[in-house]
Amino acid sequence: MNSTSGKSGQTLQTVERALSFLEYVAAAEAAPTVQQVSAGLGLNITTCYHLMRTLLARGYLERRADATLRLGAGVGTLFRSYQRGFNVNDKLAGIVGDLAGATAETSFLSTLDDRNVILKVLVEGSQPLRVSGLYVGLTGNEPHRASGKAVLAHADAALRDEIIERSATGTSPTAQRRFRTALLQELKEVRERGWAVDIDTSPGITALGSPFFTHDGSVFGAVGIVAPTSRFGEARDKLVGAVLDAASRATDVLRLAP
Repeated sequence: MNSTSGKSGQTLQTVERALSFLEYVAAAEAAPTVQQVSAGLGLNITTCYHLMRTLLARGYLERRADATLRLGAGVGTLFRSYQRGFNVNDKLAGIVGDLAGATAETSFLSTLDDRNVILKVLVEGSQPLRVSGLYVGLTGNEPHRASGKAVLAHADAALRDEIIERSATGTSPTAQRRFRTALLQELKEVRERGWAVDIDTSPGITALGSPFFTHDGSVFGAVGIVAPTSRFGEARDKLVGAVLDAASRATDVLRLAP
């Protein structure tokens, strides 16, 4: 096992080379081939092929049909975690608080994390009659939650199919097909109008959620409100407008994140 010694102590040469490989691909003006990376870094071509295969297997690189390389989805996962290390969460929590203040309804923010849509911020409404039973950390059942549907409408196909299949476990194949067909149609409508709704999954409660996105257009999560269905019907347009505005602000926060 090769190692080098630097200012911070011992480092692993193989890890350094892998990171240099990724940095070279990221900085290249045009997608490079493995041969170009080898020449650019001054590394043996065999070593570069080993590095490339490892990075491809871990999802940090993608290889196109013309043999050029680009960063893979694994880098996006790291970047989203990196973003959360700044004051992004505080700003997003502030948006949820503002939404609760503007609507007087219980407001939430959920994020796509570890292939689940997880409730991360919850601010109770100020109405005498308000929704209970929600809690930070709530996850699962995404196709039946407004936040889950808002995220699934913009998630990549593989993740969307995985979550749908997971949610339909235990039902008959016929029921699964019907559920999938109906849900995909609903998700298409969600993409078109910009928000998702969950009416009376819990009796008498309506939830509304709108997605927000990172700087590269990837869906990051959803922000929304939950309210008694009777109040939702009375103020539907106002509530939809407030949720869409909150989601737009959340997207702006992520786009401005370092």
